[in-house]
Amino acid sequence: MAERNPKLIVVDPKDKILDYKSKKECHQGKGVLHRAFVIYIFNNKYQLLIQKRSKYKSLWSGYWDNTCSGHPEKGQEYQQSGEKRLREEFGFSSPLREKGKFKYFAPFGDVGAEREVCAILVGRYNGKVRPDPKEIAEWKWVDLKDLERDMKKNPEKYTPWFKIGLKKIMGLRKNDPFFNLNKIFQEYSKLVEPIIEKTLTSFVDRRHRELVRYQITTGGKRIRPALSIICCQMMGGKIKDILYPAAGLEILHNYTLIVDDIIDHSTFRREQPTCWYKFGKSIAECVGVDYAASLFQTIKSCPKADEISELFAKTMKSVVDGEVLDILFEQKGREQEPYISKHRYKNVSLNNYLKMVSKKTASLIEASCLIGGICAKARKKELIFLKEYGSNLGIAFQIQDDILDIFGKKSLFGKKIGKDIIERKLGNIVVAFALQEFSSKEKKEFLSILKKDKIEQKDLKRALKIISQTGAKERAYDFGKKFINKAKQSLESLPPNKWNNLLREIANFVLERGR
Repeated sequence: MAERNPKLIVVDPKDKILDYKSKKECHQGKGVLHRAFVIYIFNNKYQLLIQKRSKYKSLWSGYWDNTCSGHPEKGQEYQQSGEKRLREEFGFSSPLREKGKFKYFAPFGDVGAEREVCAILVGRYNGKVRPDPKEIAEWKWVDLKDLERDMKKNPEKYTPWFKIGLKKIMGLRKNDPFFNLNKIFQEYSKLVEPIIEKTLTSFVDRRHRELVRYQITTGGKRIRPALSIICCQMMGGKIKDILYPAAGLEILHNYTLIVDDIIDHSTFRREQPTCWYKFGKSIAECVGVDYAASLFQTIKSCPKADEISELFAKTMKSVVDGEVLDILFEQKGREQEPYISKHRYKNVSLNNYLKMVSKKTASLIEASCLIGGICAKARKKELIFLKEYGSNLGIAFQIQDDILDIFGKKSLFGKKIGKDIIERKLGNIVVAFALQEFSSKEKKEFLSILKKDKIEQKDLKRALKIISQTGAKERAYDFGKKFINKAKQSLESLPPNKWNNLLREIANFVLERGR
């Protein structure tokens, strides 16, 4: 980034604006107290993106730093300026949230000093990083525990504001239930990953193992195996009895993603090329068969194998039913496929929508909870409550996915925004509610966009704009909240232990993710 001489915001210790001075004036000698920000970007593994400052920096060049730092200029807010700086240094965008402030003073020999009121800005990103070499010498994703350990061992490697900011972040994260959940998901993921790897690659030619590994390594929080393990523990079961079927649930989930991406012609998921887009449809279909076969390998060594096998089969069939409905909700496309052309839905009622999401999305989350109970030998009544929890949680999960599809950020969601509109689907709760609120003119315009031979970027922008002018987003969120409350209500009839509390936190997480 080219050097400029912007006016920085001079403040008092309470962050009240006093004056505006040049960057040089603010940093020379003992410095003048001014506004600054530090940015912390986390990925889905809750690793932190850090950088080594370039040799062109006048202060602390060659030191390891947080994702990036900077100064709001006259007329700019912390977040606005932070998002701009992130694009300049790393070449990507992420919505940032302010998580507090700190004040510090740090001299740098005779060169100058930092004397700042720093806002802590936090965001999430999982895509490609394009650093500016003039600003950044090196960069990497790091685990927080490893970073803390090295920072204690080698404090001289890190900038002073990074060390202060990280302590603040760690304090905030310890009290953040969503952060704790992600750590728990990671822990359970470590338990099932070796089983998934071993199962998927067994009986597969060495030359072809990269093909079957690819889909499972593209990311994901592993919520389904985590749910099954937590439900098993809540009901008094042993972890060793649930690990294989838990791995099977993740294999089944990724199998449905492979198929779904082929059907929808999706080219990217989780910021990575989809299986068919990377290897071709023929190979992706073969990989899908391997996943389906692997699923049943995970059942053989678990208790009540017959019951779990039956549940896996039922769940797969339910997902297929839901997928068919989702396809039939499309308003155009697949004209060469006679069944779709003949049975396409012209209108999608709320009941139609709930039937589709109950089968396509909720059935697998429901199965995850049930399998945990089955492996723990839970009673029939308890299994009913586990089923209700999973079903309602799954519906809420899809509702939030629908909200993110229309109103989310690609960097957080991992998928293109407006994908359901591009695919001409009425099976999105936000779209359903918006259609109820549109004027007759807006409704006609929106449906005509869905029926176009090719939806251009301007069409997508227009569709998203008229949806945003309705109350559909708020209605969808409130609708999802009803299912979350039902899920929590089911937990009241199950053992009141720490695992029950964890399932309650997961319910909150499902509807709040991406908000």
